[in-house]
Amino acid sequence: MKKIGIVTWHYNPNYGGLLQAYALQETIKKIGYKPEFINYRHDLNTFKKRLIRRIKDIYMMLFRHEIYSGRRKKLKFVKNNLSVSPPCYSYDNLKENANKIYNAGVCGSDQIWSNNNGVNTFYYLEFLNQEKRISYAPSIGYNFIPDSIQGQFKEYVQSIKHLSIREEKGAEIIKSITGRDAKVVLDPSLLLTKTEWLKVIKGKERVSPTEKYILLYILGDNEEQVKYAKQLSRSTGYKLIALETKYGKIKDLEVINGDPFDFVELVNNASYVLTDSFHGVAFSINFEKQFAVFKRFKDDEKKSQNSRIYNILNKTKLIDRLITADRLVSFIEQNSIDYKDIRPLLEAERQYSLDFLTESIKDIVGQI
Repeated sequence: MKKIGIVTWHYNPNYGGLLQAYALQETIKKIGYKPEFINYRHDLNTFKKRLIRRIKDIYMMLFRHEIYSGRRKKLKFVKNNLSVSPPCYSYDNLKENANKIYNAGVCGSDQIWSNNNGVNTFYYLEFLNQEKRISYAPSIGYNFIPDSIQGQFKEYVQSIKHLSIREEKGAEIIKSITGRDAKVVLDPSLLLTKTEWLKVIKGKERVSPTEKYILLYILGDNEEQVKYAKQLSRSTGYKLIALETKYGKIKDLEVINGDPFDFVELVNNASYVLTDSFHGVAFSINFEKQFAVFKRFKDDEKKSQNSRIYNILNKTKLIDRLITADRLVSFIEQNSIDYKDIRPLLEAERQYSLDFLTESIKDIVGQI
């Protein structure tokens, strides 16, 4: 079977990052190929770096046990559910051997093109022959590419044979810098239907409450959003639970530290979801939940990442679900989402995205 190498943040200790990786893997399997995450670990390429990582792990285990426990659950998820190559610590070795192992490469999704620390050629598949390179829904994350790295960015993006991106803003940036038109496709988590996700978690031990509840999933630093969630809880009489919030010690806020499949279950069983996370929104829409999304960044912030949330809300005509923490909770209770008209919009985007990925791989490696 033809082998497809995937480049993404598959060790990212984040629910959305791990679930998008899993979904991309499963979609490539469904198309009929053998996916494998390329485990390039330049961050651990010396004994000193590995020792420092081990010391940090011991510190977290002893003094930040809740965080450590959550991280261990995510690493266990990777071990049990993702097909990962043996670690490679040398980029030169990767370049020397990758073309012998992989028939094609896919980079994406997540914010692998965010350029926080310059251009990392690994995330543009530079180690593979140019004709083998596919980008599937990588995200630039921000609204700009710094002038100092635009030349590098242009060079590596132009070398990708089949080019797609996750947000319209990213497509605009690519067009302005490279002149190329990038297809705008869905995050991989949306390539799997609700039915497919529920089949994956069927039979797992339940972690969600049996009574009605509101799920709070915020990654930012805004206590007002927690207060809003508590107001909605009081108004509805529904239990409030949270995932991985910075505000775990707030009175009457129950926090669950689960693995990524627990996240899927918790979203699916929630009566309401309140979030500032892109994947919180994506799974809420996919599972047809009543939800609202807070802005994690101000729009005029240089490193605002709001565009990715705007993009999915605009595609599904749900931009009104973007709220501020001073919004009356009655808005959520009195303005239920009717998914009848949204369902076909999402399905059309899903089919378009699947077609792009399928045709790109088949163009490179041929029919199964």
